[in-house]
Amino acid sequence: MELDRSTTESGSPAVIPPAPKWQPSAASVFSWHQQRERQEELEQELAKTREELQAMQALLDDLPALFEDKFRQRLQPMLEQQQRLLEDNADLRHHLLQLQPGSEPSRQRYLMPRQEDRPRMRQALLHAFGFNGNRAA
Repeated sequence: MELDRSTTESGSPAVIPPAPKWQPSAASVFSWHQQRERQEELEQELAKTREELQAMQALLDDLPALFEDKFRQRLQPMLEQQQRLLEDNADLRHHLLQLQPGSEPSRQRYLMPRQEDRPRMRQALLHAFGFNGNRAA
């Protein structure tokens, strides 16, 4: 197709060639269909990934509570053992005082500090870890 070589006074061609008519071929329709399927697959994968992300976020939100519960479960037997040891200690002190000859109980020299003179370690630990004197379930 040859262009008209005549020009107008402004210097532009007088005739503009017509726009080519595009006729879709079978290959381009097939390619468009494949692209549409791929887009749908990607959208489904994105939705699935978002669901997984929400599930992981929920687990992440629950993680501190899980660690705290596990810590309390491990701490509780130690606190109970400490209480038993303190009770045994008090019993042994009392027994030791009874075995010391010839002195009045109020004026006896103690080999170890009395339980009342020391801070209550069990109560301090319970308070520090949020038990507040109540046993954890």
